[in-house]
Amino acid sequence: MNQNKIEEMAEEKELRQTRLNLRLSNNEYELVKSRAEAFGLPMAKFVRVSLLDLPKPSKRIHDLPVVDPTLLRQLVGIGNNVNQLTRYAHIVSNDAKQTLNVLELAFALQKIANELQQLREQYSLNVVENADNIISDSTVINDQTDSPVIKNFAETIKC
Repeated sequence: MNQNKIEEMAEEKELRQTRLNLRLSNNEYELVKSRAEAFGLPMAKFVRVSLLDLPKPSKRIHDLPVVDPTLLRQLVGIGNNVNQLTRYAHIVSNDAKQTLNVLELAFALQKIANELQQLREQYSLNVVENADNIISDSTVINDQTDSPVIKNFAETIKC
């Protein structure tokens, strides 16, 4: 990393304690706001960059991708399952009276890996490009977010 870059980063981390109040007309405000949004920056940072003749940030070329809500819901459910398994493993491994069932834990993790693989195949670019309708009617996992193995763990540790 070159010296100028390091100095710039140090300046950015410097606390800003002085406040500048600025009055704008509604039109001016909307213009500044729209330009800041176009760069993907908060208004304060955009105004600071503009006023201080700092290098202009590169313009955001594209918007964030649109994600199928069904896929997002399934990924959230899988993430919750992984968190429950992690919690179970920590609780059991820290309790001398309980024994961690590593085989059952590995089986549950393998089921999650299989679900992720199914999602990867179902939502791969080739499948999406060739499909008329993005798999909104079919389900990879049940409507329930937790698989029976996860529920068994939850009952075991009384989550």
